[in-house]
Amino acid sequence: MYRQESKNLQTFLTGEGQLLELISEGAPLPEVLDRVCTALDVQVGNVVSLVLFPDDAEHALHSIEQSAARFGLSAFSCTAILSPTGEFCGTLEIYCCVPRKPNLSERGLIERAAHFAAVAIQHYKEDVQAESCSLDWNGATGGSPREGPPSRN
Repeated sequence: MYRQESKNLQTFLTGEGQLLELISEGAPLPEVLDRVCTALDVQVGNVVSLVLFPDDAEHALHSIEQSAARFGLSAFSCTAILSPTGEFCGTLEIYCCVPRKPNLSERGLIERAAHFAAVAIQHYKEDVQAESCSLDWNGATGGSPREGPPSRN
């Protein structure tokens, strides 16, 4: 038992390192969130997870619940994805093949996955903001923020 738990922990930590690398390299948000969900699905087993954003959550959740029920899946977990400042970024929805609730170990994995999703979303938002500021600077000065204002020779 200890050997298996140790192997699972090692696999999980390796996966976390790869996720952090993807985030820091600026990988597309859907790719990062897909990897977060896939890692969680593999670790928990017999589940399917997805991330819903606040703007599409209500309509999409109803549709997803109907589709899940049609395929015999039951709601397993619904966890809020919160930024470090407590801003609501979305939900991590998980559906299972058999009706049950997550155990203590699985709840820990779900919390880690929600944390990684929050980090990825926050990083993406910061990149979009920085890009927007850069575009504003270029439009106002004719140059990039790194170059400074154009010289007037």
